[in-house]
Amino acid sequence: MEKIMIEPVPFFGLLSTLILLIIAIVVGLLFLGFNVLCLKRVRPGEADVRTGFGGLRITKDWLFCYPFLHRWDTMEIQVKKLDVARKGKDCLICQDNIRVDIEVSFYLRVGADEESIREVAETVGCEAAADLEILRNMFEDKFLDALNVAVKQMDSSKLYTDRSKFRGMIAREIGEDLNGYLLEDVAISYLEQANKGT
Repeated sequence: MEKIMIEPVPFFGLLSTLILLIIAIVVGLLFLGFNVLCLKRVRPGEADVRTGFGGLRITKDWLFCYPFLHRWDTMEIQVKKLDVARKGKDCLICQDNIRVDIEVSFYLRVGADEESIREVAETVGCEAAADLEILRNMFEDKFLDALNVAVKQMDSSKLYTDRSKFRGMIAREIGEDLNGYLLEDVAISYLEQANKGT
């Protein structure tokens, strides 16, 4: 009967295997940690836009953003209130030629769909998307024009008694083409007959 000889494993072979295993674990942990640091989560009421390697990507939950490869911008998509007023010498004239002082609040937000977010990101920029002054510059003239058209179609007494119809007329005049923004609501904050002396 032959004796089977078991050769001892060389110490240096075992040590090198152990070192390689430790290095692999450390590299794996570093890679995992780096990816966790590069994982960006989006807060409610915001959308994030990543540009750079891989093109433009939009997310409302999470996405990886690697340094030097990507730029990461946050856009608010919450409702913003834009007040427009016409009073005194700037008051509006109704269908029955009565002058009225009016203040209307327009509630706007960036559309939540990818196409709207992309349009706003490309035309306005992510940081400026919710800036009230920029929104005023973009929409005030359009809103005033719609307000003026709607007021001219109604008698002054109807403005008081049929507010929902008046609000609907303003919204219809504004339309839906707002460059990626949505008009959520229109509220008449102030409405009074103008002083005859103004």
